[in-house]
Amino acid sequence: MSFNKQRATQIAEEITINADEKLLIPSFIEVCQFLSDFPSELSWRTSKANPVKPSVDNEDGLRILANRYFDAYRRSDFPVKPSTIPDEMVSVIMESAYGYSKEECQRIKLEHQHAMCAENCVGNLLERYLESKLRASHWSWCCGEFVKAVDFIGKNEKGEWIALQIKNRDNSENSSSSAIRDGTRIQKWFRSFSKDTAKGRPSFTNWENLPPLMQGYGLNEEGFKSFVSSYISSEKAKNKG
Repeated sequence: MSFNKQRATQIAEEITINADEKLLIPSFIEVCQFLSDFPSELSWRTSKANPVKPSVDNEDGLRILANRYFDAYRRSDFPVKPSTIPDEMVSVIMESAYGYSKEECQRIKLEHQHAMCAENCVGNLLERYLESKLRASHWSWCCGEFVKAVDFIGKNEKGEWIALQIKNRDNSENSSSSAIRDGTRIQKWFRSFSKDTAKGRPSFTNWENLPPLMQGYGLNEEGFKSFVSSYISSEKAKNKG
């Protein structure tokens, strides 16, 4: 069997539950086409219960991948307070080293937890922002994390696949994300600099160095801030409801 675009579209239509999700169907189809062309790029953890990776070349595999894709889109990226208990020794050190009171240490620990939760969300929110602006372009979001170390895919003017890795900071790259795969043209982009080392740089952000095929869609830091504020407010309202 081979990848059936029409059947993949039908399955996605069945799984999506609102108009917003249906706008993502073309991206899902493109991701499936990419995996059909490069099946080794599927990232999937097998188990004893499910020892075989799903394939885009059969209906069962398409349904599994579609569920993963749209479930990930529905999953909230609202910062949630971690369930881990702070190490009390941190307070002891803060009191001794910096002269904080016990009450101040308790407040700082809570604020630190909130800051860490917020920081952990930035990368996912960055992808959501890019997708919201690029939805009508030739770029497709690899939502669901089942394409190896790749966040967006697209095609250049020659019809060749391009795989794009998105990082929030210049120091957040690891060996997996820097892997170069056969048959793909890898581009990498990060949003912000971790250190102020470059003289004459206009800001700590890197929007002016977007890959050429991502330029011209109004992507910028102010737009990202506005998107994040709106998204968090919306998710907060849902949680209250």
